[in-house]
Amino acid sequence: DCGRERLRLIALFRGPAPLSLEWTRIAARRASVRLIGERSTLRLSRTMKSLIGRARRGGLPAGGPDGPETLRPAPRGDLRRPLKVLVIPSWFPSPDQPTAGIFVRQQVDALAAHADVAVLYVRDAVEAMPPQVRDEGGLTIARAQLRMPPVSCVYPGRARAVATNVINRFYRYPRVGLETFDRLCAVWGKPDIVHVQALWPAAMIARAVARRYAIPYVVTEHSEEYLAASEHRLVRTPGVVPLFLRPLAHDASRTVAVSRFLAARLLELGLAVDPVVIPNVVPLSAPEPMTGREPHVVAHVSIMGPAKNLEALLEAVRTLHARRSDFEVRLIGDGESRAALERLADALGLDGVVRFVGRVPAADVPAHLADAAFTVISSTHETFSVSAAESLMCGRAVLSTRCGGPEEFIRPQVGRLVAPGSVAALVEGMDWMLDHFLEFDPEELHRYAEERFAPDVVAGRIIDVYREVLGDA
Repeated sequence: DCGRERLRLIALFRGPAPLSLEWTRIAARRASVRLIGERSTLRLSRTMKSLIGRARRGGLPAGGPDGPETLRPAPRGDLRRPLKVLVIPSWFPSPDQPTAGIFVRQQVDALAAHADVAVLYVRDAVEAMPPQVRDEGGLTIARAQLRMPPVSCVYPGRARAVATNVINRFYRYPRVGLETFDRLCAVWGKPDIVHVQALWPAAMIARAVARRYAIPYVVTEHSEEYLAASEHRLVRTPGVVPLFLRPLAHDASRTVAVSRFLAARLLELGLAVDPVVIPNVVPLSAPEPMTGREPHVVAHVSIMGPAKNLEALLEAVRTLHARRSDFEVRLIGDGESRAALERLADALGLDGVVRFVGRVPAADVPAHLADAAFTVISSTHETFSVSAAESLMCGRAVLSTRCGGPEEFIRPQVGRLVAPGSVAALVEGMDWMLDHFLEFDPEELHRYAEERFAPDVVAGRIIDVYREVLGDA
């Protein structure tokens, strides 16, 4: 197989029909992914580099065995103009779910300052909706709804329900995505590159587009579903990784992970080859001066789910409140665990100490964080932690468990890390932060975050990935 793939690749380069350098790079990347682990990989890699170099210098009449009609990708035009980038997310804000994938919208807004960006979003719904293309706040967005009633209501067995859902999505979802893509292209034009936000399921649409129009796609992965500690069953469902996720990942021209922690897990699962680490975007917000007024506010922002381990945080608050009463905790957000957490707070006697603020608009989150003395993250695992980065951007320090993503940017000069899954560690950490939060300079915290997570910083790095894939690096 290795030898046949090598001969096929060289035939692509040396055939009689003209083939662009861009397609040469795509073919080379795909072939190299297939050959990972083979002895001839290094030799083939050298062959590819040599041939690509010759193509760059104009000395290689590249072509393909099937001729230009089947091999030549869609014309890209002059890459010195702003790139046309189509973002296909697995989650994106909607009127009824305004916070779903809000970090994707923030990245899209950042990219829109450097490229011509549109969004294609197909979501599950009880009722189908045909493709619609609209201008939403200056951004071209194509939306469609796929009729996917909850399979748990149809089949009593969970395994059968999951399998049925995967099969339905595999065949129906890409078709609706292609219809939506064609409708969008009629209004906005064809993109130079597609950017998938979260591999599953959005990459199925991107792959369908790539196969029909030879437009490459890159993937940015955010999801906690791939982490070993996650309670989600996606990667633990038999057959899903080798049959669905790996082929989608291997057809991508590049994979971006939002943290080294997540990148390592993607490599372990075979869902990436040499991933690039680029953090999430954090919108700019001016740092607010610190005040020492009491009670000191401890803020937490999340979509309240099992990974946030808020039960341990509430236990820690009860223990700490027995020692000191100069603080209150504000839990900002909503989610599947909120009702149970409210009952637990009542049972622990935390009325007046813990306040459930509920869901707030994304634009209001910085004000809530700036009103706090510091932010607390109690998670068992995080791929990044946008709320921790937002807190730093607002000029507020962070207390976080060692849960993956936050460990890569929470340093002693901006906060404190404690052991995960330990109530005692959270008690000690909050106690220390309440005594020392005034020692953190809001301006320094803001500068630290701006250098790493500002929209222009992150967007610039992503544009570099696009240029590399398109052969304009």
